[in-house]
Amino acid sequence: MKCLLSLLLALTLSAGLSAPAAAESPEDALAAAAGMSNEELYARACDEMAAGARLNFYSTTSFAEKAADNFMAAYPELKGRVRYADIADGETYSTLTNEIGFGLADSADMALVQNGPDLKVNLLDYGLSLNYFPDALKRDVPEKYQNPTVVTFINSLMIYNNREGSVGVSNVWQLTEPEWKGRIFFKDPITETVNLNFLIMLTSPEWTEKLAAAYEAFYGKPWESAEFESAAYQWIDGFLKNVNYAYSSATRIATGLASGRAGDMGLFVFSKLRKVNGEDWKNLSVLQFENDVDCFSGFMYNVYATVCSDTDCPYTCALFINYLLSREGFAGEGSWNSNQGYYSPNTTIAKPEGLEDQAYMYWEGRLVFEDLEYIDGLGVEFGKAYSFINARVRK
Repeated sequence: MKCLLSLLLALTLSAGLSAPAAAESPEDALAAAAGMSNEELYARACDEMAAGARLNFYSTTSFAEKAADNFMAAYPELKGRVRYADIADGETYSTLTNEIGFGLADSADMALVQNGPDLKVNLLDYGLSLNYFPDALKRDVPEKYQNPTVVTFINSLMIYNNREGSVGVSNVWQLTEPEWKGRIFFKDPITETVNLNFLIMLTSPEWTEKLAAAYEAFYGKPWESAEFESAAYQWIDGFLKNVNYAYSSATRIATGLASGRAGDMGLFVFSKLRKVNGEDWKNLSVLQFENDVDCFSGFMYNVYATVCSDTDCPYTCALFINYLLSREGFAGEGSWNSNQGYYSPNTTIAKPEGLEDQAYMYWEGRLVFEDLEYIDGLGVEFGKAYSFINARVRK
């Protein structure tokens, strides 16, 4: 009914005009949408759908499919008009840059992506995608997560097979020792960019200092080396020498680790534990829940929402992003918040009771957080760190 009334109103208004108004650009529409209520956006979304639009969106996280179903249930007149497509991290930006602006049928209207530095340099800086953030949530979401807009955080944690008891790791330098060779499962950081960003973040002054302090705590002497320029580069070298790349996905790491050799370790997406069957679940332990690891026990990265600059449904995109950031959208039945390893940037949304997890704030200081501005500002230093990592992965 809302869609029908909205369409009749639009036809009435257009009939009274002596000349057609200039078409509103997606950028102008998103700027207007930021100040609108959800009811106003719903009416505009109905106009877009009545005109033949359909919201197509890509996502690197499969939980977005459930979010889309919940969104259509919340706004029933959009039923069947929102379509989700999974996209691999390594294909995200090449796919989007080859679609946006070419008038392709059923191309993306928006995307949920990881790797903020690539989002910036491949899409936002060229105007291929647009940022949108609702004014109504500016008090609830820290400013640093508003541009580009973060819709969820995801963590990767050190998790091990406990069938023969604890592995006794309480300091990250232990994972560089020869006894761990071939026993640490980690996705190839050259093809999994959030893993690459984690390693590059370690070269920052903050984490270099923390790694040097952890080195001294573990080895009983200050860090020094004639071979490596910093403690961070030495840790990366030792860690990558011990990594086993047998599994190509976080899901396979989770299931393979759970049914595999006792004492093996994985550094992978925490939420993938949901893929482990009930019998094997008991074989896995999150290292951080056992020991307060010196100096980190994993890393945290962001998932961003970005709107394609050629979309024909900017108001529907805005309404969907509002929904993802809301309590209803993020913490509703079967949503992101009902699972381990997902955290909302909306500070009014807490993790539910009963999960083997902690609030977002718990992980601050315990995980390496991706910093878009730091990575983007590295310049030639990024290339140096990348070459260092690539040489060790490809050995």
